[in-house]
Amino acid sequence: MTENALIIAGPTASGKTDLAFEIAKLIPSVIINADSMQVYSNLSILTNMPSNEELDFFSCKLFGVLNAPDSSNLGWWVEKAKKEILDAQSKNILPIIVGGSGMYLNGLENEISYIPKIKPKVRHKIKLIHELKGTLYLYKKLKKLDPKLAERINSNDSQRIIRSIEVKVSTGKKLSDWHNIQNKKKIKKSIKYIYVVIERERKILYESINSRFKTMVDKGVVDEVKKFLGREIPTLHPINKTIGLRHLKNHINGLMKIDDAIILSQKDSRNYAKRQITWFKNQPRDSISIQREEAKEVILKCLKKKNKFDEY
Repeated sequence: MTENALIIAGPTASGKTDLAFEIAKLIPSVIINADSMQVYSNLSILTNMPSNEELDFFSCKLFGVLNAPDSSNLGWWVEKAKKEILDAQSKNILPIIVGGSGMYLNGLENEISYIPKIKPKVRHKIKLIHELKGTLYLYKKLKKLDPKLAERINSNDSQRIIRSIEVKVSTGKKLSDWHNIQNKKKIKKSIKYIYVVIERERKILYESINSRFKTMVDKGVVDEVKKFLGREIPTLHPINKTIGLRHLKNHINGLMKIDDAIILSQKDSRNYAKRQITWFKNQPRDSISIQREEAKEVILKCLKKKNKFDEY
């Protein structure tokens, strides 16, 4: 049974998934999605999910496994990812966890506990309060309920604010407490992570982001979003934060030209990449940052040396 698991992280459009495919061609592997938006099947073009051909050719897990309004959260994903990792290891296959959702990867590394489902009555009550009094009112409440967590959340982030209050009211525990609880059901230290953060020169990264969004338009992302808007998805559902969705919606509703929607979506993607770069730089861990062009060779050597990064 292999004990290693490879994490390939980094900003959007840095080539993480393609790198995972390159490794999987050489080493028997299972590729596990760690992108919080790619767990949904609704917007496969807009979230840049691997093609159906790629998903069929490689052994891929947790891509498009939910259909909104069904919803993912950190605890749900960690539980599913660990199951896939342990299953792969039991078959002596390398698990490759790939994605840029830092909170998901952090939760996996730190064995974040599963958070019980929120009671429907609690969810409905807080939703009504939000509709009547707004996000800022709830944020002030959160500062009293969980001040440490409130410091890390933007006062306009209604989704995370509501989620944090729901957890406290429904379970009696602060969300920050749940995040600090070790999962007692875990297999202790059976997973040895080789953590790689992909880097690219900023200019090249931004060019890749800009080019990718234009390709999405060519692939039919506008029609995809039209179909999505025809469904009844709750406003606060996580999928509504998909980058580009807001601007494409405005275009479809006649509020802006497609060229403007593309430019604004590209800008949002670049800003998201900046935040991801900052996140991965500030997270203390035993990891290595590698330029995309060098990553394949370094990873293969590290796997042979059983995740010793000292030489690099």
